[in-house]
Amino acid sequence: MANDSLPELELANVRTRERITDTVERIKQKVDVPARTRLAVAKTRQRWHRDPTPLVALATIAATGVVAIVVGTRIGRTPAGHLATPPASTAFTALLPFGARGGDESAPGRKGRKARRAGRKARQAQLEQDPGYQLRTKQRRRLAPVQAQAARYRKQAAKRAKKG
Repeated sequence: MANDSLPELELANVRTRERITDTVERIKQKVDVPARTRLAVAKTRQRWHRDPTPLVALATIAATGVVAIVVGTRIGRTPAGHLATPPASTAFTALLPFGARGGDESAPGRKGRKARRAGRKARQAQLEQDPGYQLRTKQRRRLAPVQAQAARYRKQAAKRAKKG
């Protein structure tokens, strides 16, 4: 640099200044988030205007989701939506292997608390004859210890997380 002429030094200074100016402009451009957002939105609009397929697909999915939620809530509010307590005789209860649930609580030919108790006992006995019910109870019995152990491990992990 000692042997450089004055014009060369001037030129180097100017170039450095230009580089710094360019860098500052690029930083300002990158930092200007609202402008970048507007640009991205404009580009997306152009793209959707050219080919609206993604937009149509998105709208279709959203509409389907809204319809599913509305229909689900409507079904849930009807008596047929609650299979736990169906009406005494429907097509569904006719197909059950252990007869209809719900309906008259009491045993036939009796009245009062004892009749309701006898009716419950009879229904429970009938339910225990159902092969599907037997499979479900076996499965619950098998899974109970595993679930209890998982709960214990979860609690231990929560304690360790609190300590550390």
